[in-house]
Amino acid sequence: MLEENNYVRCLMIDFTKAFDTVDHAILVAKLVAYNVSPPVINWIISFLSGRSQVCKVNGHYFNPCTINRGIVQRSAIGPQFYTVIKSNLKLLSSDNIFVKYADDIIFLVSANSTVDTATELCHTQAWAVANKLGANTKKTKKMVLRQPRAKSHYMPPVFDDVERVASAKFLGVIFQDNFKMDLHVNSILS
Repeated sequence: MLEENNYVRCLMIDFTKAFDTVDHAILVAKLVAYNVSPPVINWIISFLSGRSQVCKVNGHYFNPCTINRGIVQRSAIGPQFYTVIKSNLKLLSSDNIFVKYADDIIFLVSANSTVDTATELCHTQAWAVANKLGANTKKTKKMVLRQPRAKSHYMPPVFDDVERVASAKFLGVIFQDNFKMDLHVNSILS
């Protein structure tokens, strides 16, 4: 993308308690839409049903509450359930690139894209609302990537209240907007 553009915006979206807020009815509806066999769907419904939680405050137990949201993140099947939830999240423009990993979502929007970053962000936020997930705007970050040796650098216009950063950690690797690796190397060495 940088070979043909002055910059590429990288938007890193964080969903608030993503695994804890997966709606069971939405998950089952998506599994049905993917033609998962009825016995498997019944097994999944059984796995998700009949769960409750109880709060204890100062030795006093409150009545149990039924749990109809959330998946067990450290279970063998929990991450697959979350993958199903995110499966229909798409970008508006094929010019842009999506990276989805567990509850992390990153998309790259070039300077010459037919759909800008703000529009892609609004689209993603609308998807989140429809799927009863909350995008955490305080943890959502943007970074403007540029060629390391670019002679002239044009900054994109500012949009919304998403914090702009010069570096960010993704899957244990610190990425910098100028593609240097010194922050990551120093982090590893320390």
